[in-house]
Amino acid sequence: MTIWEYRKPALNLKQVHQLPGKYFGLKTEELKLLPGDRSQNFLVIDESNKKYVLKVSSAFDRTEELDFENQVMILLKRYLPQYEFPQPLSTIEGRLVAECQINGQNYYLRLLEYVEGYYLSDLKSIPEKLWRETGTLLGKIDLVLQDFFHPGSRRFLPWDVQNLLVSRDRLKYVSEPELRRQLDYCLLQFETLVLPNLSILRRQVIYGDGNEHNFILEKRGPETRLKGLIDFGDMTESYLVAEPAVALTYALMKSDQPELTARQLLASYSRINSLRNEELDVLFYLILARLVISLTMAAWRREVEPGNKYMRISENPARRLLTCLLSQNPEKWRRLFYRACGFQPDSLFLQKEKLLAFRKTHFSPALSLTYRRPLHIVKGAGQYLFDSQGRTYLDCVNNVCHIGHCHPRVVRAVTRQMAALNTNTRYLYDQMALYVEKLLSKFPRRLNFCFLVNSGSEANDLALRLARNYTGGTEILVIEGAYHGNLTSLIEVSPYKFNGPGGKGAPPFVHQLPTPDPYRGIYRGRSEKTSEKYAALAAEIIDRLLSENKKLVGILAETAMGCAGQVFLPPEFLKKVYALVRKAGGLCIADEVQVGFGRLGHHFWGFESQSALPDIVTLGKPIGNGHPIGAVITTEEIARAFATGMEYFNTFGGNPVSCAAGLAVLEAIEEEKLQENAKEVGNHFLQELRKLQKNQPLIGEVRGSGLFIGVELVQDRQTKIPASKEAALVIEKMKTQGILVSTDGPARNVLKIKPPLVFTRENADLFVEKLAEVLKALK
Repeated sequence: MTIWEYRKPALNLKQVHQLPGKYFGLKTEELKLLPGDRSQNFLVIDESNKKYVLKVSSAFDRTEELDFENQVMILLKRYLPQYEFPQPLSTIEGRLVAECQINGQNYYLRLLEYVEGYYLSDLKSIPEKLWRETGTLLGKIDLVLQDFFHPGSRRFLPWDVQNLLVSRDRLKYVSEPELRRQLDYCLLQFETLVLPNLSILRRQVIYGDGNEHNFILEKRGPETRLKGLIDFGDMTESYLVAEPAVALTYALMKSDQPELTARQLLASYSRINSLRNEELDVLFYLILARLVISLTMAAWRREVEPGNKYMRISENPARRLLTCLLSQNPEKWRRLFYRACGFQPDSLFLQKEKLLAFRKTHFSPALSLTYRRPLHIVKGAGQYLFDSQGRTYLDCVNNVCHIGHCHPRVVRAVTRQMAALNTNTRYLYDQMALYVEKLLSKFPRRLNFCFLVNSGSEANDLALRLARNYTGGTEILVIEGAYHGNLTSLIEVSPYKFNGPGGKGAPPFVHQLPTPDPYRGIYRGRSEKTSEKYAALAAEIIDRLLSENKKLVGILAETAMGCAGQVFLPPEFLKKVYALVRKAGGLCIADEVQVGFGRLGHHFWGFESQSALPDIVTLGKPIGNGHPIGAVITTEEIARAFATGMEYFNTFGGNPVSCAAGLAVLEAIEEEKLQENAKEVGNHFLQELRKLQKNQPLIGEVRGSGLFIGVELVQDRQTKIPASKEAALVIEKMKTQGILVSTDGPARNVLKIKPPLVFTRENADLFVEKLAEVLKALK
């Protein structure tokens, strides 16, 4: 029988009533069912009103394991007489475990003394004194068991953190994609950061189940004290540090002051049984491991044992704690653990000053840093970034890690593929076909050919080559404020660069359309009439070029503009301009590097929001969730025309690892409904920002779609003078509040907000709350 075939006994009171008398010589006056996980537990009251616990185990539990539990309880009673532990009673035949058969099924029976008192879980608020007492008791138990050995101690228990990886098989029972992603992230952290270090951790028999339902309390005058401990079903040989990890997991679920509770419990444990540095280094991840076990077991048992409510008793608190811990910096907790145990935490990272000095010595000043005091980021999780000092930052600007930092699906896909094969497109391999088929399914049928490259910059460069080759033209239309990449060919077509600091202006073949900014453009408003006015300007430029006998390549335009200041084009602007360009023989290139893959919420691609159909689409940034990959999507006619005899080859474009990353991103967006999340959270975010705008005159406009949002700051709403200095202050002050946001636009007065798509309503509310505080302080 395996763990998957295991079933908890399900006997009724009638079947059990005679068992205490038959096997233990006890006359049963009253029998009640008690909660239990693996075994079925009954409260037995005899004729003298004395209480016992009858434990009924299935044949899945071996007799040496049950004897192991019995011997531990006896041992602890001997060495820790100041506490009470259940004591096993002998059968009529003098055994501690009886065997019986009911309806053809074999069962094991044990009778234990009942420990009077009430549970730690009965308290609405648990004082720190009791957390200290639980830590002290567990420390003493582990000292007693330090050299204890029993043949039944080496057993497989699904609750033991050393067996965490078995939980991967239970992930499929977790129905909610967000929770499944969080759990898989914890598994990934365990595999990466804990598994390689397990060999140096101390092992011994531990109690292994320090939860609030197992600690028994009693009143002594006005004081409540810890009286004893019950339920030894999770006793096993494991890692010593798993003991405080399990206890801390349950304590943190109950506590209103988690950091204080953790310090108290861990300090009291360590005073009795000192932990080592290497054990404290993995403690945070073992807490996450226990949460993974608890939540996957609950999901599995809900499927196979829907009646076992005991298994789900901690499910909601565990979910809340998991979400909380994943939003916090592991380094903060490691430092807390060290100090609780009386150690000075060592630094795991290079000093920021040394990194800055190295950067100044060996890198060009052109490679800029964000913020006056740069951040030393060492880890990421979902929508959070963590620095070397233990601080957590809500990442509201990183649209590269589109589906969240260190998304487990992408990490696993890349790791697996890297271990199997990484080559280039001169060979046939499944990964490229599987990925491109999935990617093309997201586009209109006309766009059915794909080129894979390494970045958005390469994609835009190739798009220009395709368009020039197909049209034979030389002249290109772009929009003021646009940015299309860092290659020489793209700096030439990026007004954000060639009109900015250090720029040399537009080359003769580049023709700029005014930014169709509904808020501060030359034509304002969000109507088709506004679009027609801007399109008329495009028509003038095209007519002029044709009159000069110049041939048009086409237009390269972002479908929503990022560097220009989170500008959303007026309705159908691109549709109207595309028609003019095509009439003049040019092609229409949609730059989706910033806003593609569902970021806009209401649409998967930005060109859909404009009711426009481009000839070429370029992809980058979010496509690989941080892995370098880009793509150009176009028509068969344009792609075939590119086969001029000159081979196109990109050494790394379309390699199997990149394709695995891209496919994982698309699958995660679908499975976790991240486009829908962008829509719902984005709508809420915009609503709350607009509420704030009413009371904050510094906010000129709030604009956005999904999780691509701009907040334009102005000194005066009538004149719309940019509040550039204030915007710079805002992002610095927001950083001190643990929120990362940046500015853009020609005057750098627009807060650009484009977080990972796993962003939540709670994250949005926190952003608005902190922004309100920062803006109020600027007055």
